[in-house]
Amino acid sequence: QQDLKNDAEYNDILEDTRDECSSFGTLKNIVIPRNGPGATKIFLEYLTVEDAGKAIAGLAGRTFDGRKVEAAYFDEVRFANNDYAD
Repeated sequence: QQDLKNDAEYNDILEDTRDECSSFGTLKNIVIPRNGPGATKIFLEYLTVEDAGKAIAGLAGRTFDGRKVEAAYFDEVRFANNDYAD
């Protein structure tokens, strides 16, 4: 979470995520909350449900910065309302 406070580190994480995850389909949006609900999580919004499914399958079992990646669908209404709480 410390990396999210530094603008350069945050932008590096954002760009690395965009580069890696755009291989699954067309990304509409990437949200990485810096604090509060959802901090330490990365939310990816794809153009289609199919692309999101490819990302979930492709990210399963992967690690990022020594942490296991857990990918799942997230409620679209909550995402649109910036409600990133569990």
